[in-house]
Amino acid sequence: MSPGKRAQAGPANDSGTASEQVRRTIDSALGQNVTGDFLPSDLYGTAIDMVFRAARQPMALGRATLDFWTDIARIATGTAEKREPEQGDRRFSDKAYTENLFYAGLLQGYLAWRSALKGFADVALNEKERFLLDQLVEAGAPTNSLFGNPAALRAAVESGGASLVRGARNLAGDIAKLRPIPSQVDDSAFRVGENLAVSPGSVVLRTEMFELIQYRAQTEKVHERPIVIVPSIVNKFYIFDIAPGRSIIEHYIRSGHTVFMLAWRNPQKLHDRWGMGEYQDAIDTAIGTASAITGSNDVNLWAVCGAGPVAVSLAGYYAARKTRRINSLLLVVSPLDTKAMAQAPSLSAFAEPRNEMARKVVRKVSRNKRISANEFTLLFAMLRPNDLIWNYWVSNYLMGTTPAAFDVLYWNGDGTGMTAQFNHDFSAFVDANPFLEDGAMEVRGTAIAPVSQLDIDSYVLGAANDHLCVWQSVYRSARLLGERSQFVLGNSGHIQTIVSPPGNPRASFFTNENKPESAEEWLTTAEKHAGSWWDHGVAWTSARAGKMVGAPQAEGNAEFPPLCAAPGTYVHERG
Repeated sequence: MSPGKRAQAGPANDSGTASEQVRRTIDSALGQNVTGDFLPSDLYGTAIDMVFRAARQPMALGRATLDFWTDIARIATGTAEKREPEQGDRRFSDKAYTENLFYAGLLQGYLAWRSALKGFADVALNEKERFLLDQLVEAGAPTNSLFGNPAALRAAVESGGASLVRGARNLAGDIAKLRPIPSQVDDSAFRVGENLAVSPGSVVLRTEMFELIQYRAQTEKVHERPIVIVPSIVNKFYIFDIAPGRSIIEHYIRSGHTVFMLAWRNPQKLHDRWGMGEYQDAIDTAIGTASAITGSNDVNLWAVCGAGPVAVSLAGYYAARKTRRINSLLLVVSPLDTKAMAQAPSLSAFAEPRNEMARKVVRKVSRNKRISANEFTLLFAMLRPNDLIWNYWVSNYLMGTTPAAFDVLYWNGDGTGMTAQFNHDFSAFVDANPFLEDGAMEVRGTAIAPVSQLDIDSYVLGAANDHLCVWQSVYRSARLLGERSQFVLGNSGHIQTIVSPPGNPRASFFTNENKPESAEEWLTTAEKHAGSWWDHGVAWTSARAGKMVGAPQAEGNAEFPPLCAAPGTYVHERG
């Protein structure tokens, strides 16, 4: 599909138009919005360790082998107790796995093999080794091969082999593009700056780390105080400007706000010195530039996901220095209490035991390495291999199907990496959890003010179905920010709550003037509102955005002239 053709609009949230496959992919794939400290390459040595560990425990290995072959003999003689796939496992839903003798036996054999390996892993392997073995077990599912997948085999026969030709073409294309996993989206349907990220504006500042975009006014008058948005450090910014009619930037601009956006550069190896301090300095520079262009002494700041702690620590520095550069803070799906984030009850399958094991692996490996965008993609795919790897392996290569054209999935695949220094600094932040103790965090050598004493209003947005920053941990952020903080809960997922334009009949959000200690108690006494939170957020921001003044005739000023049109140049950098 060319960019000029109509692509299917994401984010496949409550519209009812998305296939179940795309829904599950969006729910699972958005893991890149959470920073991590794991490189898939760290498992290479784990394979060798696993082999040696197995050799040192012959009794456990022998028992697993005996159990497997005993089960195979029982299956062959029809005396085995029938095993069932895990609840929710859609791979074996084809009737052939119950009605065809060969496929029924193949399934039972696979489940017996899986059970034997799991039993061995539980008694003989450490967490990293079990994680690796889990990857191998899922890769070995019969559905991942042509002759083990009855649906793929039927498609090949019925199409006269055309499905296999298409599949080979899809595989060759992914190899040519050096994709770490099978493609999840038809990326030929999208072009950033053509049908994604198309709100008009200009880059008014370019530094080594970021470009600052000022969006063009679309009203005769605007509020005097601008909005500065700090997107997630490991995602491209244009989820906030995904497409006309679904762009929250567009919505705020048309409501009379001047909006500036930091567009982070995709860091390469030469940028590995960028740490938390450098990102704090970058936000400070963006705030100063927006203030200089608009003539406002302060700004209304947004901070998203992993950028939240960076922005809040900078706000704490301002408060400690008695400097007022931030007037209000809108915090989007961003936990500040890392202990609460770890303890919050998860609403997703990430809470399953096998995925909790994976999370422990992620936390325990080296924290001093850079993580590229491709490594992020592979990392979070390995946390959900069936949904994010083998599902598309079967669909793209065995069935020869072209992935769906959903803009949010395209955005999700267009991530940015993390520098080694920021990986180190953020991991140290997570371990120290410094916002809970006064004076525990310093910025530029100054102990920041307690986050409950920033002297600013804050609007904290959570997402009820967020699999990554679960809403209970985001609610804790609102409590940490004190009496002047308001918590708002959207009814959708991590990204679907952000991309939630008015008019969606399934959208809703909750508000509550009180903030009791328990998040569940907050929800029990909260008021439910039909529709999107966007207009509620606009009203909250407008009340803190100052008087209306004449809209600027152009972006920038003499000191910061326009350098190029939005969405800029850094947004196109990959790798």
